[in-house]
Amino acid sequence: MGNYDKLLQPLQVAGLRLKNRMLSAPTSLAELGPGEHYSDDNINYYKLKASGGVALVSVGDAIVDLETGRSHPMQVGLDDPSAIPYLVKLTDAIHSGGAAAEIEIDHGGALCDPAFIGGKCAIGPSGYVDEWGDEVKEMTEEQIYDIAEKFGAAAKMAKDCGFDMVMIHAGHGWLLHQFISPVTNHRTDRWGGSIENRMRFPLLVVEKVRAAVGRNFPIDIRISGSERMEGGYGIETGVEIAKALDGKVDLIHVSAGSQQDMYSAVLMHPGAFQAHGENSGLAAEIKKHVKTPVITVGAFSEPDKMEAFLEETGVDCIAMGRALIADPFLPRKLMRGRAEDITPCLRCGECQSGLMKNKCMRCAVNPYIGREFEYFHPIPTREKKTVLIVGGGPAGMQAAITACERGHRVTLVEQSDRLGGLKYADNADFKANIRRYRDMTAAKVMRLPIDIRLNTVVTDELVAEVRPDAILACVGADPWALPVPTDSAAQVVFGAELKADTPVGENVVVIGGGLIGCEEGIQLAREGHKVTILEMQEELAPDCGRMHRLNVLHQIEVEPNLTPATGFRCTGITADAVTAVDAEGKEAVFAADTVVMAAGMRSRSAEVERLAAYGTEFYVCGDASRARQIGQATRDGHDAIVNLGL
Repeated sequence: MGNYDKLLQPLQVAGLRLKNRMLSAPTSLAELGPGEHYSDDNINYYKLKASGGVALVSVGDAIVDLETGRSHPMQVGLDDPSAIPYLVKLTDAIHSGGAAAEIEIDHGGALCDPAFIGGKCAIGPSGYVDEWGDEVKEMTEEQIYDIAEKFGAAAKMAKDCGFDMVMIHAGHGWLLHQFISPVTNHRTDRWGGSIENRMRFPLLVVEKVRAAVGRNFPIDIRISGSERMEGGYGIETGVEIAKALDGKVDLIHVSAGSQQDMYSAVLMHPGAFQAHGENSGLAAEIKKHVKTPVITVGAFSEPDKMEAFLEETGVDCIAMGRALIADPFLPRKLMRGRAEDITPCLRCGECQSGLMKNKCMRCAVNPYIGREFEYFHPIPTREKKTVLIVGGGPAGMQAAITACERGHRVTLVEQSDRLGGLKYADNADFKANIRRYRDMTAAKVMRLPIDIRLNTVVTDELVAEVRPDAILACVGADPWALPVPTDSAAQVVFGAELKADTPVGENVVVIGGGLIGCEEGIQLAREGHKVTILEMQEELAPDCGRMHRLNVLHQIEVEPNLTPATGFRCTGITADAVTAVDAEGKEAVFAADTVVMAAGMRSRSAEVERLAAYGTEFYVCGDASRARQIGQATRDGHDAIVNLGL
């Protein structure tokens, strides 16, 4: 870990002092309070970020005109006066945490579902019928000026409610970006054609916002430096966009991608298969051509790399989304010289996928996300207890950390020679973030006043020695072997236990197209093996969150050494092949020098029952309860400790 002089350096922006160069990227919440206003839970979500030491908290995706611009089922409208008291409470909460407050102002344009705008047709730069059969109407010049005025009015309302800055959203495929993009703007009048014409509407919006808020109120603008999709513009146009904005705004926030293309939307929020700071090169290039301070965003979470990027490129700030969900206190830990205590983001997409599927946010590594109220108002520990935690994987480590924080006496027993578990993360280069999380969390546990016993199995003698008030069974799960005829000469390995040095033949069949099977198949194909993923269902990775699943499916699609075979049930394994039948009973044979079994995991129920027999207060956490993913394990471990203190 190095020093972080650049990240911790303040920045003056139009009279506003940002205390460091780490900003919270705009994130929005799918579940609001009554009347589509911010609830206390929503406010605590943003307050937690502010309390962690970030310089600026950006509130995501407020709509400037609810009648024409709402793109999601629930969004705060800055043309709705009833929102004012809730916005004031929100800015108060952010300021109380020590951060400046910003709100992103937006209009969905052509991407608005008629159901969200009173059944009316969506409007955009050009008319067309979308893939769902809904008509999008071309905006008239009167509508263009009207929406620009509404951006100005929304910015004025935000200023009056206590926000220190507004961010105009001109990227990601929403209305302003739709005018900028040649993919969506087919106009032949002065609002379309050349990049100068396509920028006319965004510049009009900037003009109206500036007139509404005055000179000494900072304006931030978010752009896509490159659309990263077929037919879309690249960084050359991104530079022209930034040059047109230079001097007219106070910050240029450079992101990437568009909602108009599925994989471009994945690259907008780079996942496990993309590089750290995937889109940072766009901001670095734009910085060469403008005087306005430039912000970069996109999969930043490693402080050393962040510091080096700012130092080497001259880019002014880094905005983080998921990294500050995983650990809102990342900036404060850097200030205090505790970088080793930062909980890294896995880039698993659980936060985004939860919002899309269940309308509530969760995080795989932070049990407080979605329950931020508990951080500010912790459930009291009424009795300090002696706790025996059995198993040092994600559930056991989180339980040990929470128990130590709440004052319990902790013994952590692990049957292997190291903490962390998650063996499947050792084999794939794109699982580096999981390895980093595992190793950093294990190191954190080792630093705490916890009695750690490795290479140890719980016995009567150990229980008698520790005399626990409560036992937590965090013993995990074992891979399940598919019960089919298998030749003794066949090489069968479990995907969950595959190691980098495991001998693997040229032709590989992965049995099971869930998340583990797909990821192991991708890794083996990248190593040069010819891989077939055999799956009974018609879909691959159904157990995977939406954003990560899109990423996984794209990697499978573009990998030449990998072939999915869905709708096939394995019937046997020989020394050189796997036999299977399809839904009609037709047999197929797949060449296989190596078979990777990824048919699922089964909880270690026998070990759980053995531990339960000790007759003390007892909790089962993580995969020992039911085989799931890291997020549920960390929440199980945390919640068990909270409950035993009651």
